[in-house]
Amino acid sequence: MKTYYLAAFMPAEEGGYDIIIPDVPNAFTCADTLEESFEMAADVLAMMLRDLVENNKAIPGPSPLEAVKIKTAQHLRDIDHQPAGEILYQLVPAPNLDMVPVKVTISLPKSVLVDIDAKAKGFGYTRSGFLAAAAQAYPQDRQ
Repeated sequence: MKTYYLAAFMPAEEGGYDIIIPDVPNAFTCADTLEESFEMAADVLAMMLRDLVENNKAIPGPSPLEAVKIKTAQHLRDIDHQPAGEILYQLVPAPNLDMVPVKVTISLPKSVLVDIDAKAKGFGYTRSGFLAAAAQAYPQDRQ
């Protein structure tokens, strides 16, 4: 069954939206349009949940709407900020967090593999870790 978290989309005074997902630590972002806000919310949720998994930290469960509203209000008090309009609450789908390694075999030109290995080493990754990070850097939908 798919898991969803509630995000708070708050109009910003300078335009655009500030977005927080109160149930997930450090899950906040901003965007220029509401449409972009939905994409950014999904991206930050995926990034922060994967970070928790990779660091062997507990994944918080999603809260009901009333609890998210209370957490959002507390967050706004903590940062002494008021949104420029009504807050929109929207469900954001969580990514699949099954992090069990699966062995795969792929074929690449040798020159590409050498380049991958050099970049992986330069960024402190293994080959597999680098390829996984590169794949996750691409958006879900190609537009």
